[in-house]
Amino acid sequence: MAILIVMVVRFVSALNPVQLVGLIIFIGIYILISTEKFHRPISALLGAGAISILLIITQWEYEGHATEFHTIVSRVEWNTIIFITAMMIITIISSRSGLFQYISIIIVRFTKGNPKTLLISLTLLTYVISFVFDVITTMLIIAPLTVEIYKILEFDFRPTLIVEALTANFASIPSLVGSIPNIVLADKSGASFIDFVIVMGPLSVILLLTALPIYYITSKADFKEPSQFLVREIFLLDPNVLVENRRTFYVVIIGLIILVSGFIFGGAFHLKAAEIALLVAALLLLFSGMHPKDIFKDVEWISIYFIMGLFILVGSIEILGILELLGELLTPFLELPLILSLPFITFGIGMISAVVDNIPISAALAPVFADLQTAGVIGDIAWWGLVIAVNLGGYILPIGSPANILAINLANREGSPITFIEFLKIGALLGFLHLLIGTIYLIIISPFII
Repeated sequence: MAILIVMVVRFVSALNPVQLVGLIIFIGIYILISTEKFHRPISALLGAGAISILLIITQWEYEGHATEFHTIVSRVEWNTIIFITAMMIITIISSRSGLFQYISIIIVRFTKGNPKTLLISLTLLTYVISFVFDVITTMLIIAPLTVEIYKILEFDFRPTLIVEALTANFASIPSLVGSIPNIVLADKSGASFIDFVIVMGPLSVILLLTALPIYYITSKADFKEPSQFLVREIFLLDPNVLVENRRTFYVVIIGLIILVSGFIFGGAFHLKAAEIALLVAALLLLFSGMHPKDIFKDVEWISIYFIMGLFILVGSIEILGILELLGELLTPFLELPLILSLPFITFGIGMISAVVDNIPISAALAPVFADLQTAGVIGDIAWWGLVIAVNLGGYILPIGSPANILAINLANREGSPITFIEFLKIGALLGFLHLLIGTIYLIIISPFII
């Protein structure tokens, strides 16, 4: 600890006044984002504006020229922004087609209202959806359906919402498009969709198998048999009634098949996830029969501007040279033998992700790791450690991931709040266990990672 404090002091003392002010702005904004003193997009845009002005009025020199605003904006990862926007469009159209509602009724009828079977079925559905959609989109799809199902059965939906949030987080690791952190890290590391599936796929299955018994143990106190009257009512429901337009329904199914196929095989044709998602979004807008104006007004522009603000903030810190200095601070730890450096990444950064939203953590560390890899300090295994850290560390505390926050906010709106302790009891247990499993897994497979 004393060594770490000395290194931090040296890091700060190496900064000139402009860099120091920039660092203060950066840390201050991250604290605002974590505490949600203001809405997160407001904090991110406030920080982006403040640090941009700092660079411009001080005429900070970057690559031989005084920094201009277009230089700052060029740091935004537009691939990620386009991908997120396109996936939101796809999700909105898919939801309005009745596809997800159709699936939910099928699940309820299959489980016959049995609480144990229902919990497992919704967990598996969340796991599958997370392979195609990011955690935010997954929770926007699955959480409202869960609440409606549990209200029909007169069950307590809170334990299952927690389970779904946790599952969405760890189920995202084998998919490049499974979470925004994955997209950001893949863009810098060069990892493909197939790379994520091959390296992280087995681990995600192991994490699921270890999570299911914990879900059962922590939720079994809330299990109760539904009334036979409600079960009969459910079986009278016809899933087809939820499909208002069959043309739209089948167009969405075809679109999702194209989307997943594109993600899997697009790399062979040098296509990025953003390009594939953009094409599918355009095709759905064209053939779904829905008016684009109605779709675009439901896009979560707040989230998009939040991420855009983060990219400007992190890009400005990079222009100031602070990320390069941060890389020098991390280098001694990352140069340690793998059995020591990997836990530093997974548990160290994982704990930070538990306190600070994993999206800004990924945005800040991705360029640092890219520079360290270019310098030969780290290899590919360190990137996979970072993927594990930001995704699995994100559910140790309720504030670590957007999926957690969405579940808690929905429960609050329904008048059945999820307390911090209720989430912590299962999230912390599973988070630390999964970080340990993930670390051991990476050490075992490290000889096979080039």
